[in-house]
Amino acid sequence: MRLLSVNYHYFREEKPTSGIYPLTKGEFERQVDEIAKHYTFISQEELAVKIVERSTENRNYCLLTFDDGLKEQMDVFDVLQRKGIPGVFYVSTDPIANHTVLDVHKLHYIRSLVSDQEMYDRLDGFSGISDYPFDMAPLRAQYRYDDDLARKVKFYMNFIMSREQRHDFISGLFLEMVGDESTFSKQLYMAPCDLKKLSDHGCLGSHGASHMPLKQMDIETAQLDIERSISYLRNEVGVDGHFSISYPYGGPDAVDESIGELCTHYELAYGLTMFRGLNEGQDFYNPFLLKRVDTNDAPGGKLKSEAYCI
Repeated sequence: MRLLSVNYHYFREEKPTSGIYPLTKGEFERQVDEIAKHYTFISQEELAVKIVERSTENRNYCLLTFDDGLKEQMDVFDVLQRKGIPGVFYVSTDPIANHTVLDVHKLHYIRSLVSDQEMYDRLDGFSGISDYPFDMAPLRAQYRYDDDLARKVKFYMNFIMSREQRHDFISGLFLEMVGDESTFSKQLYMAPCDLKKLSDHGCLGSHGASHMPLKQMDIETAQLDIERSISYLRNEVGVDGHFSISYPYGGPDAVDESIGELCTHYELAYGLTMFRGLNEGQDFYNPFLLKRVDTNDAPGGKLKSEAYCI
């Protein structure tokens, strides 16, 4: 068995010039049709069973995944239903439960309005980003679709600033530009009724509670974050049985073997990273560190790569 897992976020018909990089529904449908030439689409439940059974069949499967619990993804769910294609929607539960906006989404919105140079200058005034000795080689691998200035801004904010510094900086800009966080949250994220709809179709999974990199937390905090997410999905939404998790950010700075091992202690079926590649053979013996690729790299993506056209 070979598994390609493809990751999506935003879907909009009007595209900002920066910050948010959505697909239109038409672009998504065309990519799905291209992927279907090479893979059979698989559901969360079907994949969980095949992992448990250590399937050795010689088939190519594709799991479509949608991170963050964005309201606009419900239109794509309708597309999948019409086409008879499964997918999994991984939601971060804190913003839905509390009507708040995650710092990562505040930042996306801010960057859709503010240039990277202005962001860099504001960061320099706030905490001195120009003094940080960046190693650009790993940043170019991690943020493959950005220029060096954007890479510095993203890495510095995600991994160098403290959680408190980052929150204060982003929230100050967001308040200046938006104001009413609760109303913005209700428009941006899925409602509980959306989660119930996804759950009823076996399409709902966890993306943690706070959308913070689990590897950056101490183990007790990471446990509480995962447990808070699972509790909300089970008790407030009514998710039954085993479901899966995709790790926020998902790269080497956000998840490692210790986080994968931690997730084996909950009723979770598997875990998805953003370690890029195709899953096959021995990969399924450690199902809590499965690989995943961005929509841009998948068949039919904007990079027009044939790397996964098998």
